[in-house]
Amino acid sequence: MPLLPRIRMSLPDRLVSWLDPVAGARRMRARLGMAAASGHVPGVRRQSGGHDGTLANWRPRREQAQLSEDRAYDTTMRRAESLAANDGHAAGAVDALALNVVGTGMQPQSYPDHAALGISEDQAEAFAESMETAWRLWCEEADATGRGCFEDLQYLAARSLFVTGELLHLPVWRDEPGRVFGHALQALHPARLRTPVDIPHAGGVRNGVVPGPCGEPSAYWIADPRPGFPLESLDASHFRLIPRKVGHRWACFHCFHALMPEQDRGVSILSPAMKQFRDLADYVDYELVGAMIAASFTVFLEAPADVMAGAASFDGSPQGAASAYLPLQPGTMTVGQPGHKPHIIASNRPGPTFDAFYERILRAAAASTGQPYEMVAKDFSRTNYSSARAALLEVWKLHTLYQDWMVRCYLRPNWLMVMEEAWLRGLLRVPAGAPSFWRSPAVMRAWGRCIWTRPPRGQVDPVKERQADDLALGSLTETRTGICYARGLDFPTLARQRQREERLLRDLGLVPGPSAPVVPDAPDAPSAPGTRTGDDDDTGDASPETPATTEDPAA
Repeated sequence: MPLLPRIRMSLPDRLVSWLDPVAGARRMRARLGMAAASGHVPGVRRQSGGHDGTLANWRPRREQAQLSEDRAYDTTMRRAESLAANDGHAAGAVDALALNVVGTGMQPQSYPDHAALGISEDQAEAFAESMETAWRLWCEEADATGRGCFEDLQYLAARSLFVTGELLHLPVWRDEPGRVFGHALQALHPARLRTPVDIPHAGGVRNGVVPGPCGEPSAYWIADPRPGFPLESLDASHFRLIPRKVGHRWACFHCFHALMPEQDRGVSILSPAMKQFRDLADYVDYELVGAMIAASFTVFLEAPADVMAGAASFDGSPQGAASAYLPLQPGTMTVGQPGHKPHIIASNRPGPTFDAFYERILRAAAASTGQPYEMVAKDFSRTNYSSARAALLEVWKLHTLYQDWMVRCYLRPNWLMVMEEAWLRGLLRVPAGAPSFWRSPAVMRAWGRCIWTRPPRGQVDPVKERQADDLALGSLTETRTGICYARGLDFPTLARQRQREERLLRDLGLVPGPSAPVVPDAPDAPSAPGTRTGDDDDTGDASPETPATTEDPAA
């Protein structure tokens, strides 16, 4: 039942309004007051839902047909790939994210839940070391094509995620001589995931994804085309139907970072600003072509018609005035004929506002990817300590979001699959009397518990950050494991390496001298007139007093 019933004008109301419009308006106002008193209050009109003024032509629509939605998705994917291949800034945005999210590859550190498994800490540590050794062996042969290792597959997965919006990897079995593990991964292009033309969309298949009872993906249609056959015209005979899982093991890794509920496919990070990236590239290209054309016409000679009438051309052949030309070489001086008037053609392109306009558009496009302008443009000329620190603190949140997502959806499942095979092959130090890996899903998770070291974030000011680490350790608000974890290091491995180094120095009779302590600046010390410290330089270009960055802030 509607909350606000429509007030209808009765015949007396119409008669009164026709005889006395003012009295009729008062009657209608009284009726509205009575409706308000009875609880029927009109709501506030929302301009966001109207079509007035500049909103008149803003009528977004949803795709009604599944076929048109599939085509729109394919077009978006192709355009994103074209930008990443041909536009420098779009490629920079993708590469910066892939480099900072994955880098040279995230590495696991095994920490089995010894309390839940009923084993001692020493037994859990021995099992963890054997599992990490088995993982390193598998990483060397993880790529089914043999062209790389698992670290390379991680970078491919991250770049595919940011360009196309998703990654598609198939676990395959390679039982060949010289291999330790049979489990391997085959990286596929996400464009292979699509619906065959002879499969009716009424069955619920959306962009090649077969939904399950609760809407979860249960299987995938993956194209296996022959050379020369376009993907858009393939029937089911050119496809393979791959289940999502076979038992508890994954059969297909189709992963994307969902932005909305009921989302079946991923969306490129370049999609929101795709038009800006393309238009900006065209604008720069047109300006460059215009400047080249203007620079090609150095001097134009103007001559009266009676002077050029019947005159020979500059090369000596008789020609008309319209076709006469004088080739000029750089660094030469040419003397014209009587009556000639030179005009120097000046190149006014690009205009004086080109740099500011170009930077403003690029900042908006970079913000759509979640990254600061400096990381996309690779321009740190106007970055000081404060601005670099603020930008990195903000973008690290985005990097952590994608890293945690990759650990949950891609890395951890592969870790458990490798652990299961290593267990069967007898490569692990399983304590006597420990529960079996297959006893229950909870036991699997207890054995597979681990953390993943991330790529190092880099340091804007190493001295200050080291001092902050010492203060955090002294106040019991940070751990050495956490500090090493933030820099892409493993503390147990680092401690063992330090132990080996100290033993080597003692064997060689080398005793390192004590490091000179770093004395922080006194907060109450007076400064010379007219001087500024680096921390106060929050705006403008970096000055000599500003702490210099020791690493690229994009690292």
